[in-house]
Amino acid sequence: MIIKKILGATEDEVRNKKFNIFLGISLGNKYFTKFRIKKYLEWALENTKDSVLVLIADELHAVNSQVLKNYDKEKSIKLTIKAGADIANCVQKIVNSFPEDKRQLIRVIRWGEITQESGYKILRSKIYNEFKKNNDFKEYILEIVKTHLGEHAPDEPLKIESLARYVLDELPLLLNGVRFEDRHYTLLPYPGLSKLDELVYGLHHKKMFPSLSEELGLITKTVIVEAYVE
Repeated sequence: MIIKKILGATEDEVRNKKFNIFLGISLGNKYFTKFRIKKYLEWALENTKDSVLVLIADELHAVNSQVLKNYDKEKSIKLTIKAGADIANCVQKIVNSFPEDKRQLIRVIRWGEITQESGYKILRSKIYNEFKKNNDFKEYILEIVKTHLGEHAPDEPLKIESLARYVLDELPLLLNGVRFEDRHYTLLPYPGLSKLDELVYGLHHKKMFPSLSEELGLITKTVIVEAYVE
């Protein structure tokens, strides 16, 4: 793996297996081929503290189908759940190719399996509240959406605001990791940093929206590793 940048930790801390690692796979990211997913998992197994979590962000993607493709809510959810199942099956086959001792260290889960966790729900509620009451924060989130979509961004402000739900729902994990069963996964390797990662770093260090940062009360923080397959 090629490590370009690490936000929130030192390279020594990563190499010394201080963190449990989770790999987030979004439906729209074409970078995650079978070959690359396997390479990420190999790196994660070498560097994780106890275990590795693969999170398929399927239901999260439904809002994109609704807004960008004009599908109704039911159809969007149905399609994203099917796509998520296909990706989960693909990842599980990759996991099954590892020796048994390595397989036992990897869990593959779907988006719906983490959204009812109390810590996630509390952070999500605080973030949505800030989006409603703080226009500067709202504008920053909308700019993240527009920057990410580029020329594909819709012209209608209400559509951009609807698409912001993806960012707002994802933000708790980028800020505080994923709690699943008896473990807390707090290191995320990902191919590329963005304006969203700048927000995460700014909130972690109270350099951006300090009142929100105080309200979130983060004790543990997600480490973000900009990592690419060689």
